[in-house]
Amino acid sequence: MLIQTINGDFLIERNLSKSDCVKIKTNSKEELQRLFGSCEIVQTTDSEFPFEVCTCKQEFANALILMVKEIEYPDFKQLNFID
Repeated sequence: MLIQTINGDFLIERNLSKSDCVKIKTNSKEELQRLFGSCEIVQTTDSEFPFEVCTCKQEFANALILMVKEIEYPDFKQLNFID
């Protein structure tokens, strides 16, 4: 899953070695520290997503909730939906 925010791009992947965890890769070390401060941040060789953490699914869900709460809905343009 790919999540893009103003502060960074996040790639969420399964953790093949631990089924109850996910890997979160990003281009923003600061956002990883802010959202997953208790996790060890690892530098990768991937130029697009040079930082990653491995975290439990519950901590990832808590970070998603925080991201949604931070959305500035007035920043969205009015969308017209066709039925």
